[in-house]
Formats: sequence, C-alpha cells, structure tokens
Amino acid sequence: ADMQIVLQEGAQITIDLDPAPPAHALGHVTSAYWSTTLGRSIALALIEDGRQRRGTTVYASKPPIAGRHVSGTPVTIVDPVFYDPQGARLRA
Repeated sequence: ADMQIVLQEGAQITIDLDPAPPAHALGHVTSAYWSTTLGRSIALALIEDGRQRRGTTVYASKPPIAGRHVSGTPVTIVDPVFYDPQGARLRA
C-alpha cells in the first residue's frame, strides 16, 4: 500500500482489485487525512467484519474516469488504535 496517497472520503472498499460490477462493497472510507505526526496518510472506514480482517489488504475504489472503471488503491486494515496503543505518550 502506498502510504503517500490520501484516500477519497466515501471510497468503496472491496476485496478485489478490479471487481466486476456490481461488486460487493465491504464498506466505505468515512474520513481520510495526511498525518504530519506519522508522515503518511491515515483513513477511517466502516468495514464489514473489520476486526476479523485486521492485517489483510483490501482496495479503496477510485471514481470512474470518463465513464471507465479505475483499479482500486490497495490498503491494509489495521487495529483502530495504531498510534501509541499503550498510551505511553499520554502518560509521559
């Protein structure tokens, strides 16, 4: 996954890179930003069975260009607490 790409909010999440329409969406991106602290993009998404999918690669769709389907961006599902999970920074 290219951590420099900031995903589009509302992008559909699918299990396949090039899903044949109509593809089953696992969920969608609810927010996406550049994290100065982490030096890469981050995103939140609602994903069907998301906790069971941690560590897997899925694909965030891109909108069609001139009516043509565009391949999705690979993304990795991670734990929802991905920065300072032990809270060390909070207690410092």
